[in-house]
Amino acid sequence: MTNFQFAAIFTERRKQLKVTQEEIARHVGVSRAAVSKWEKGQSYPDIGLLPKLATFFNTSIDALLGYEPQLTDERILKMYAELAQRFSKEPFAEVDAAIDRLIDEYYSCFPFLLKMAQLYVNYFNLAQEKEAVADKIQDLCKRVKEFSGNYRLKNEANLLEAYTYILKGEPQQVLELLGEDAVVQLGTEQLIATAQTMLGNIEKAKEIHQVHMYQHLLYMITNANEALGLEMENIPYFEESVSRIETIIDIFHLDKLNIHNTLLFYIKAASGYAIQNNTDEAIRCIERYVKVCTQIKFPLQLTGDNYFYLLDGWIAKEVMLSTQTPRDEESIKKSIYESIAENPMLASVQNDTRFKSLLINLKHHLKI
Repeated sequence: MTNFQFAAIFTERRKQLKVTQEEIARHVGVSRAAVSKWEKGQSYPDIGLLPKLATFFNTSIDALLGYEPQLTDERILKMYAELAQRFSKEPFAEVDAAIDRLIDEYYSCFPFLLKMAQLYVNYFNLAQEKEAVADKIQDLCKRVKEFSGNYRLKNEANLLEAYTYILKGEPQQVLELLGEDAVVQLGTEQLIATAQTMLGNIEKAKEIHQVHMYQHLLYMITNANEALGLEMENIPYFEESVSRIETIIDIFHLDKLNIHNTLLFYIKAASGYAIQNNTDEAIRCIERYVKVCTQIKFPLQLTGDNYFYLLDGWIAKEVMLSTQTPRDEESIKKSIYESIAENPMLASVQNDTRFKSLLINLKHHLKI
């Protein structure tokens, strides 16, 4: 009960009701000295007395103890950020133990459990016992799916569970969980937007359309990035893919709108060209990568722009990590640099003077 605020709450409620310690002691059948110890935080009442005390104070047991089983979004974000910072400074096992204690305390707060699962995914590479961490992520996801009753949380948990099977090298489990083929998109968002329009909620309908376009734009880039890795030997197709994706990035200003996907594209493109021994194109893509990096302003934030001008409102309401990055700033900078400096697929260009110069510039800009 060390995280409860029972002593302060008990004292405050007693004074509000203008009753003495002696009166409460008589009501519940204990000594006045016992009540005095409760108020000083030296001891706590037996569990069997809590219902009687809560009734006396006209409150709930949770409220009397100061226990909040459901955390606010703001509190979850703060806890996530604090733990992410600890991962960058402390041994994984120590932070892992702290997370375990929090999970035990807030085991019925399903948004929190899902966010802790995401935190483990984002720092998975730091774990020594990766199999155990993957199992822990899956257990959290399964609990959210089974007990939360929230469609959105359950869907996110399902995808996160599938991702951990990829981390564990169990692709068949992914297919059993999500299916084996691409599914037809049913256009739910369009129907919702149409309904909002019919009700006269025009701004809401416009927001839905913008959010839908934005998300599908990111899905397109994500899928294209993965496809590039499978098409490296098909040079004409690979080159056409790079050209088309780069055009989309430039048209929609994705280098500012979603830096992560943009950087990943240039890594994939540069890697493909390097493997094809097309050094000039590989260096060009690395130059674009570094240029995007020089535009990064920390702390990173997900925002809209002049075209997606209704995105910020949706982000504030719906995306829990809208005001912070999934990992701490130091880890992000290190990852950005190592993605090209230690990328084995770029081995054929690592002795190129242009590549070395770009690395120096990137390291200087990131201040690492």
